[in-house]
Amino acid sequence: MEIKQLKYFVEVAKREHISEAALELNIAQSAVSKHIHQLEQELHTALFYRRGRNVFLTPEGKRLLDDAERILEQIDLTVSQFQTQAADERHTIRIGYADGSVAQILPAVLTTIEQTLDVNIVPQMLNDTEIPQALQSQSIDIALTPSTLDSSDYHHTVLYEEHYAVYGHRDEPILNVPNPPLQSLLSHNLYVHEPLPTALKTYLQDHATSPVYTINHKQFARFVLQHEKGFVLAPTYLNLYSQNEQWKYVLLSHTPLQTRIHLIYRKPLSKPLMQEVIGILTRHLQQHTTYH
Repeated sequence: MEIKQLKYFVEVAKREHISEAALELNIAQSAVSKHIHQLEQELHTALFYRRGRNVFLTPEGKRLLDDAERILEQIDLTVSQFQTQAADERHTIRIGYADGSVAQILPAVLTTIEQTLDVNIVPQMLNDTEIPQALQSQSIDIALTPSTLDSSDYHHTVLYEEHYAVYGHRDEPILNVPNPPLQSLLSHNLYVHEPLPTALKTYLQDHATSPVYTINHKQFARFVLQHEKGFVLAPTYLNLYSQNEQWKYVLLSHTPLQTRIHLIYRKPLSKPLMQEVIGILTRHLQQHTTYH
């Protein structure tokens, strides 16, 4: 039993006339007759009887009509749902971002995008090792990340550089010289305030000669500093400095501890308004460079 056989059957049943049904279906009358005959053979029953030039449903035909209309209605509903979902998906842009300074700015930028464009934005926080995989599997359309993809299939735009600072006691000699050498800092206990890109964590682990610990809240950082347990390394947008405290900070812009934040997407653009979304993201995030 084929869907088109049911469609032809329902049309003939409604019009009680094969030629009129064929005209409505825009196919040859012989084709309609052939499919109705094949349907009757498959079901081993007569669905119509003739009276003059008209045809009328048999009792078995009436039973099939109820089922056929229900089946076709369900098919139409299913097709409509999938088409609506596909249309919604084309106007949905998924943005993957790594935790960090981007997360501080992104909500306001996404609000601007949705107020400006007829588009649904779905943000998703991923770690910087997951983002390349998500781009390749197309579970996200745009990435904001310190990671890169070594492929000509993707477009990369550098948005800004994220910098880091080290905090320690005011009287710590290392912090009172201009541009303190990084290796000197790495010879002391170091507490790294998350988030920090995987590449920088690896660098610190490889070059540190003393333990490197991870913390994830300002209160822990302040505890470490108050009790002089070591230095605290943090991204500059997480300002731990206070004039009332006994510690100071030094920017590490003279060291390799810098991160470039990239905007990455697959070429060519596959969804409407992608270029406009990319333009707004780029402008707003690059404008916030000095903030970071």
